[in-house]
Amino acid sequence: MSGETLASGLNLRALLYLKEAKTSRAMTDFNSAIKIPHNNDSLKSVTLANRGITFLNMGSFGKAISDFDRAIELDPKSSFNYAARALANLRTDRVQQARRDSEAVMTMGPDHQSLRLASSVLNEINFHKVDENCVITKINEDGQIFVQVKFSVNGKPHRFLLDTGATHSLIDKSLLKELSHETRVKELGKGLVHLADGSSLPVTRYSVEKAFLYQMRLGPIQVQTMDRKTKRSFNLLGAGSLKNLSILIDTSRKMVQIKQKPPSSQRLLEPLYPSDKVKP
Repeated sequence: MSGETLASGLNLRALLYLKEAKTSRAMTDFNSAIKIPHNNDSLKSVTLANRGITFLNMGSFGKAISDFDRAIELDPKSSFNYAARALANLRTDRVQQARRDSEAVMTMGPDHQSLRLASSVLNEINFHKVDENCVITKINEDGQIFVQVKFSVNGKPHRFLLDTGATHSLIDKSLLKELSHETRVKELGKGLVHLADGSSLPVTRYSVEKAFLYQMRLGPIQVQTMDRKTKRSFNLLGAGSLKNLSILIDTSRKMVQIKQKPPSSQRLLEPLYPSDKVKP
């Protein structure tokens, strides 16, 4: 049996395992298929992309992006490889890279699946700027509202889940370190967040001097990071960071209008306390 035939068979069996929710067996077959030497670059690319999607669904975003990078090197004409990497980039807060990959897909005559993935990424990233004090964005297919937050006027946009039902804002520790190069960050102390399942997690609270939702100033905001090591989660923008804004959610049209309040109606932020609750 040739190496190409064996690799193809392992890739197909891995896909069958995934349909049966046997992820561990699927990964074993993908790993074996990728190691088998042969000269079919298209097959190598497809197998890497399939393993990348599996990593993506497992939450191993860095490994997923690495596989998509290699898949694109082997087959730079595959629109699916770019669409899948766009989604992985978006989920890891690489908003600009996600946009580039999605826009590349649109120029490649993509198949239906690639077009759907790239369109979903662009639908989240793109927004309508009504004026300097108002933007309109979309609710995604899962009923979530993702927005872009910057920490300087011309800074890099970051992906945040907008949750008006949550009290406070949560950010990943890696982002906190990054934004400290753009604006002043001051530690405020320790506290606890009480999750919806009744559990509590220790957090560290910070004051962030500058923050912008799209181009609209949020003012100084307070954020929290989880002290315990947890799986990477969404950056979350809670109601405590939105007091300078009015938000109108139109679920029937899946649209959200975000508007800057006039200065006279803006309230000062209230302090956070260790006993305050946050909705994950």
